[in-house]
Amino acid sequence: MFDGAAPADMLPIDEATERQFNLRLRHPERLSVYADHSRRSAAFRDACPGALLNRPYGPGARAVMDVFPAGQGAPILVFIHGGYWRTLDKDIFSFIAAAYVAAGVTVVMPNYDLAPKATLGAITAQVQGMLSRLVEDAPAFGADPGRIVLSGHSAGGHLAAMAALTGPTDVVRGLAPVSGLFALEPLLRTTVNRDVRMSAEDARSLSPLWLLDRLPEPPSFPLSLLVGGDETDGFKQQSRDFRDAWTARGGAAAITHAPGTTHFTVLDALADPASPTFAAILSMLGRT
Repeated sequence: MFDGAAPADMLPIDEATERQFNLRLRHPERLSVYADHSRRSAAFRDACPGALLNRPYGPGARAVMDVFPAGQGAPILVFIHGGYWRTLDKDIFSFIAAAYVAAGVTVVMPNYDLAPKATLGAITAQVQGMLSRLVEDAPAFGADPGRIVLSGHSAGGHLAAMAALTGPTDVVRGLAPVSGLFALEPLLRTTVNRDVRMSAEDARSLSPLWLLDRLPEPPSFPLSLLVGGDETDGFKQQSRDFRDAWTARGGAAAITHAPGTTHFTVLDALADPASPTFAAILSMLGRT
């Protein structure tokens, strides 16, 4: 049972790292951004009568996913919400699906268990299981289980990368994280870890950057990273390092910076049908 205390072996907080990765104080306006996203998402769900909401993919109340179908044989975009593995909900982000569904892409948005009740290892395994279940269930809602792009924001970008690199990679056509986290060791020296409760071993073994180095073969699918132009240097560096490691393994990778967007407003660029990332995802899925 979590007692609210920090892990006994938690490293001292490094204030410089804290400023790079703990964004609550830096962006108090994030609450109004979430409120706007929630309003737009509710409106989209109301206008999408074919939506399949809260479909179970595993045990537990949060092991559910929303499916926004785009017709028979449509490819799939999976979007995984962020919140440092400890907060937020898929319902805030349904608005992202609107333009993709209009372009013929089925969108799937899962929830997952949250820290500190769940460990990061358990959350990662849960999302990996979601992907396997999605491959099994996709024909039931008319989607093509052989054409999947995984995306996610912030901590969701981490989970998307872990699922893409460890799941049924023969069905993954691309990875498109948004301001993701790929090397978790810096978080050990932030207050974020008071909830996530990672050990040094956890941070290493659950980092997509280091997992990429251990793959027996280069990635078989492209990587398209999206980062807010006004992100902290810490978040920008995470994406640069992952891109560089990806290309060093012989994979195709690119970064798009969305000018004038923060860690929270960058999702508007993901949802914008005129954005380069939107075009990249459609290309990965064969919808150009």
